[in-house]
This record gives sequence, structure tokens and C-alpha cells, in this order.
Amino acid sequence: MQNWKSLLCSTAMVVLCSAMTASAQNEGEQEVSETSFENFPSEPPEPAEAPAPLPAKPPPPVLTSSPAVASDDQPWPRQMRVGTEGFFRPGILLQGWFFAERAEKTTTTFRMRRAELRARGEIVPEWVGYSVMVDASRRGSTSLLQDLFITVKSPYADVSLGQFKTPVSWEGYNSSSRILFPERSLVSREFGNWRDLGIRLSKSFQHFGYFAGVFNGTGTDVLDVDNAKDAALRLEAYLTEGLVIAGLAYMTVGNRRAAAKDRYEVDLRFERGPFLFQSEYIRARNRQDSALAVNGHGFYGAVAWTFWEVLQPCFRVGYMDPDIRVKSASGKSNRVWQVDAGLNYYVKKHEMKFQLAYGRFQHKTLKPSNEFILAGQVAF
Repeated sequence: MQNWKSLLCSTAMVVLCSAMTASAQNEGEQEVSETSFENFPSEPPEPAEAPAPLPAKPPPPVLTSSPAVASDDQPWPRQMRVGTEGFFRPGILLQGWFFAERAEKTTTTFRMRRAELRARGEIVPEWVGYSVMVDASRRGSTSLLQDLFITVKSPYADVSLGQFKTPVSWEGYNSSSRILFPERSLVSREFGNWRDLGIRLSKSFQHFGYFAGVFNGTGTDVLDVDNAKDAALRLEAYLTEGLVIAGLAYMTVGNRRAAAKDRYEVDLRFERGPFLFQSEYIRARNRQDSALAVNGHGFYGAVAWTFWEVLQPCFRVGYMDPDIRVKSASGKSNRVWQVDAGLNYYVKKHEMKFQLAYGRFQHKTLKPSNEFILAGQVAF
């Protein structure tokens, strides 16, 4: 009986302890639950402002090859940049001939008349320029080098030092790509059209131009052997549009006893619209090694008219006597009359043209000679 009472008491104690433990757990959960809902907001909070994004890096450039053909929006450049600020501009003059001549006998040949390669530009813009030109067709010449000079520019004078053309003869001094016939006149070839080493000052203004220079007087790529020099002064007047009137004096200065070379010239050129007229007269005097001086002179006049801007018939008459005293000493003369007729077809002005010319040379003591030239030209 006592054991039963002890078991009952133990069971009661276990039930009481379990009830107390469950009550404590329920109060704890309720406290946690009430605390959690009190701290939880009734509405969700506004999100925090996000920082501004960093600027995106530009994509790397895509390298593409140059177009095979330039469009109007992207034309090919006419010159190339060189050095720090300078530029380089190439140029060429190509002339091929078919030449036929009849004098004592008839001869025909194909000829590479000119193959000029030029590089020019400025190394300091508007201040220092340069030019160099070689002619690959001059295989039998002592030098392929034709022009090589450096120019310092200013508003009143361009000063060039090196090798270049002398100013004797309008046809001789100007580019062979722009002459009226495939070949220059006899008087231009005889008394002008050569290059020399020296220094020159030149400039052209609105109504006036000049050329002043001092040269070795020994020709292309030849050093001087004495103190004598050749001096030249050419003055040009531009009185109206298209009109050029010029005079020239060229002579040896210093020691003239060993050799002397003198030239005096007047020339006139008028070009307006389709009409062109030009003429030159040159008086020459040469003396070598204290011998008697050789005096000569000559002239030419040429006229042309251009139709439809592409077709240009032209006509030229010239005369040359390289030694006037031969006539008075022996009664004979080596003077010659020159008559030329030509037709020019300008495909792209002087950049691309064809020239057809016939010339007759009437000598005083020799049989007349005739020549025929068909020429093609590309130049830029």
C-alpha cells in the first residue's frame, strides 16, 4: 500500500513538472513572437539610392584597310606629310616619240624623249622648300641629275641655292610639258635651255616679276675652275590679263679673257580664251680661249587656237644664224629658216595629251630637211 502511494506521488510530481515546463516554453515563444512583430516595419523600406555608374570606356577602334578606289568624299591626297611640319609631292613627265626625218636619206625611230621624276615640297611650310629632279632618258649624258635646290621663301624674294635652269629663252626656262610643239624652237635650243649651278632670287607679283641669278657658267653638274661667273637678270611685266612682256640680260662677269658667254633677249606672250601668240628674239655672243667672239641671233613667232578646249592647231616660223661673221667672211652662211605646223589633242590638258608636228628646215647652203614627230605625254 505504501509502495502504491509512493508511485502515485512520483507520477504526480512528473506531470506537474511537465506542465510547468510547457507553460514556460509557451511564454518564451510568445515573447519572441511579440518582439519580432514589433520590430518588423508595417511597410517595406525604400531601397537605398544606388551609386552612379562609371562612364563606359569607348570600344577600341577597328582598323580597316584603305579603300581600293577613293570616293568623292575621301579623295586621294595630293601630297604626303614628312618631317615635323613639311610635305612631299611627287611628279613625273613621260614623253614617248615616233620620229621620222628626211634629209640626205630617210630615218625613222621610236624614242623615249623624256622620263623625268621629280620630288618637291616644303620642309618648313611657307618658308623652306626643296626640289630634286632626274631624267632617266638621259642615259648618254654625264649626269641624270637635272634639278637639285633648296629655297628660302619670303614675301619679296624666293632665294634658291643649287642647280636649276637659267632664265634664257621663255621656251627654254619653262617646263617642257607645256611647250606648244613637241620640241622647242631652234633659237631656244641653240642659245638657251641649259642648267647650271648657282644662286637665284625670283618672285612674281600681280603686275611684275623678276629673276636674278649668279652661276658657275660651266653647265650641268660641273664645278667652276676660275673666278669668272655668269650673271642673269630677267624682268617681266604683266600689263593685262594673259599678256607677258619680258627682257633679259645674261653675261659673264669677272675674268672674261678666258671665256665669255652673253645673251640678250626680248619676248612676248599673249594668251586669252582660245587664242595664243608667243615670240622671242635672242642675241648671243660666245668667246672661248681668247679666240674671236662668235655672234649669233635668232627669233621665232608662234600662233595657236584651241577648239572645244581639246583640239589645238598651231603654226610657228623661226630663224637662226649661229655665227653672223661666217656670212661676211666667206660669202656662205649657216643660217636656217624653220617652219612648223602642228596639232595638239588635250585628253586631260597637259596631264595627258598627244602632239603631231611637221617641221621643215630651209638651210642657206645645205639641202632642206623635213621631220615628223608623233608624241604622247603623261605629266603631273
